[in-house]
Amino acid sequence: MLGMTNEELIQKAVITTAAIAAAGKLNPEQADEFINLVIDVTGMQPHTRIVRFRNNQLDIDKLDVGARVAVPKAEATDPGVRRNVTATKVSLNPKEIMVPFEISDEFMQENIQGESVEDMVVSMMATQFANNLEELYIEGNTLGPARFEDFLIEGGSSTDAVVDSYLALCDGWLKLAGNDHIVDADGADIQSGIFSEMIKEMPDKWKRTRRNMRFFISTDHEQNYRQTVSSRATAAGDVALSTTSNLTPFGVELVPLSLLPSTPLIVEHVTLAGTTAVALSNKNIVPGSDIVTLDTLGGSPTTPFINATDYILDEAAGTIARDGGGAISDPTTVKVTYRSEGQMWLTDAMNAILGMGRDIRIENDRDIYKSVNQWAITARVCVQFEETDRVVLAKNVGLN
Repeated sequence: MLGMTNEELIQKAVITTAAIAAAGKLNPEQADEFINLVIDVTGMQPHTRIVRFRNNQLDIDKLDVGARVAVPKAEATDPGVRRNVTATKVSLNPKEIMVPFEISDEFMQENIQGESVEDMVVSMMATQFANNLEELYIEGNTLGPARFEDFLIEGGSSTDAVVDSYLALCDGWLKLAGNDHIVDADGADIQSGIFSEMIKEMPDKWKRTRRNMRFFISTDHEQNYRQTVSSRATAAGDVALSTTSNLTPFGVELVPLSLLPSTPLIVEHVTLAGTTAVALSNKNIVPGSDIVTLDTLGGSPTTPFINATDYILDEAAGTIARDGGGAISDPTTVKVTYRSEGQMWLTDAMNAILGMGRDIRIENDRDIYKSVNQWAITARVCVQFEETDRVVLAKNVGLN
């Protein structure tokens, strides 16, 4: 299958309707080819550690040693100490996801592709499935962002909010990256100084393998930085201007991710008491992007609280306070969903773990009463960092 495009691969090896039985479980070779396709579509293949699994939970062993293992040695004398290797585990807890869809007889009869349209639709769904996985890998947050219902459901309410249960499946790289080391750009536009501060923030013991490190960044931030570099009358400027090669600030490869938003979606639970302002984790919130509800928001459409009536949001400072005359009682824990200035992270390429289960199912059935062919793509996925101490997150990165 060498030399095939992704589209040829997915149609030949995995999901042509002629090749898939109603049972739908892909054989090991098909499952591996499907996983390869999904990872290739996201562009993460060279920059992450790919783990394929079959169990419901996967534990990855990791070894570590102390900061110093060497001791002074006197002739013919036992130093009297022994250094140990510490063995720990990283647990991957995969989540099951599904892509359900139907294709009607009328659609197949009337479209210009004829009977082959079903293969095309299934292939398109598989490709979009890959994009949705990248969205989960990056922006997943188990707190569950609030969304207006029409964003998730066609014909839903544009004023009532529901929880985004898909992004609530697991914590993605953006949230996981914010556990230990953070650089606050404080609204500064993307420039080399931010990359420098991130490298300095990385613990010394991880800097030795800088050639294996990667900056992960939104495509808009990458383009702005590329434009800055391209203005220089240097070889690097020529590369930035005339090629698509990844840039390497301070020798570290800069990887743009198409589904990392330039204004990422953030969700936090904060307790509002009295009228005291509470600091959110980010400043310079995108005006009008905030949705504030009770932290218990679920799948039932709910009217959000109102800014300047129920709560006071200072977008520039990144603070929120209860309005004493509004509908938020004292005290109340609320879910605050908003978009902030850019975020990016720095880590070793093999530190980021992307897991996909081999038990992939692509099933089809027939509803004779509705005259539709029903399809479902089902897989189990997970994402993690092996060492959160080996990750630096930059936040509040401007884009002017």
